[in-house]
Amino acid sequence: MSRQAKPGSKPYRAQLRDRLTALGFPEEALPAQVAKNLIVECRIPPRTAWRLASELSLDVAAHQYNAVTGDPRAGMRGTRIWEYEQWPERGVRPTVAALRVLAQVYGTSWKCLLGLRDLEQLPAKDLAEYHAEPEPAAVVVPEPEAPPARTLVRAEARTEEEIGAGALDDAILLTKTNVDDVQLDDLWADLDFLGGAYTRTAPDSILGQLTVIADRTFALLKGRQRPKQTQDLLLIGAKSSAMMAWIAGDLGRYRRSRELNTAAWLYTQYADDFLARRWVRTSQARVAFWAGNGIESAKLAADGLNYHVGGRLTDAPLILAEARGWSSVQAERQVLDAIARWTAIEDPDLAAGGEDSFFNITKDRRHYMAGTSLLSVGQASAALREFTTAREAFEKLSLENRWEAMDPMIRIDMGRAHLRLDDLEGAAAQVEPLLTAGVGRQPDMVRAMLKLMATELSGPRWRSATTARNLAEALLDAHASARP
Repeated sequence: MSRQAKPGSKPYRAQLRDRLTALGFPEEALPAQVAKNLIVECRIPPRTAWRLASELSLDVAAHQYNAVTGDPRAGMRGTRIWEYEQWPERGVRPTVAALRVLAQVYGTSWKCLLGLRDLEQLPAKDLAEYHAEPEPAAVVVPEPEAPPARTLVRAEARTEEEIGAGALDDAILLTKTNVDDVQLDDLWADLDFLGGAYTRTAPDSILGQLTVIADRTFALLKGRQRPKQTQDLLLIGAKSSAMMAWIAGDLGRYRRSRELNTAAWLYTQYADDFLARRWVRTSQARVAFWAGNGIESAKLAADGLNYHVGGRLTDAPLILAEARGWSSVQAERQVLDAIARWTAIEDPDLAAGGEDSFFNITKDRRHYMAGTSLLSVGQASAALREFTTAREAFEKLSLENRWEAMDPMIRIDMGRAHLRLDDLEGAAAQVEPLLTAGVGRQPDMVRAMLKLMATELSGPRWRSATTARNLAEALLDAHASARP
């Protein structure tokens, strides 16, 4: 080829088409020839190779897929086609029906969209269908010519015509990008959707979908984008990694959480964005607290407050995280100071919504965090008032906006507050309905709190009380059954 281009890239494919045309191949035969070259010479998997050979972006391919099915609203998206292309190493296995539609979009046979690794992972039924289908016509690809040897030429030996001859071509390459605004909008929309769905969806499911977004983002970053597109991808990488760290912590996977938060922070360093730094510090503070590092949690939250971003991500979650971190070491002065700062800015009408709903916690969770901090430093009556406000706020939320873990968390800590006030009957009244109904699968912190209350009931103060012993046993049974 006249200029060396990255194998598989758009310039590479354009040059390959020129060579094939020069060899006499008709226009209609070029996609198949290009696809075969991408598979054999560039080691690009078949489904990706055929899409590139058709010069279709993921989103355009999805649009044409929906058009082929006869329903433009059929629901195929660029993200799903990307998942099909990642299989079998990761992603989602495409059905034979989906492969047949993709084959129509790309102008080939569905069997051409499967490689050896794909065939090894196909279900027996699909493999039988593969063998029953007639073989597609063979495609002959000319041998690629060896690249010319590169030689060093002294600048003074070049002719006037040669000097700067490739500058325009090189500059034009800077306008080429492997991502477009539609893809970026899809990635942001998926993040926002998953952030809202977190309160009502199993954590493992959300974590798996976030992993797809993170993988796709990293794959795109390996290509060439315009500076603004690159920063968008870095921000998406930061937010998706921070959300994954948060959820992994809920599942008790603290080592993985720390790794994900470290990755998220690296993204923010390159993006150089204050809002992204707040996302990550919020996640880091949460994970550190539940992993048992309260002072680290408080310091991370305090640092997050240094990044001023206006109203997009309020100060409340970080101030409350700071209070909760200090409460783990009974640092009463720091806790009360943080609670006072939060009280001064608390907006009772503030709802968690918009693009940062995942990190902008709802009113019930804000008052719950305040209550747990106060309870840890011996302020049981004040804590009970915050828990009561939290319960009232929780019950006013629509079902789709409730985080299911909040009900057991509020009940358990209200019970603990009653114990601090020497009210065993009041404590039992809070947690017995929860235990009677069954706790079910819960995040790791709920299990930790069930065990904590059982331990407090087994202490010297309540050891002789039959109600306390029975309640402690029921809490330990719930702890054992609540594993997520």
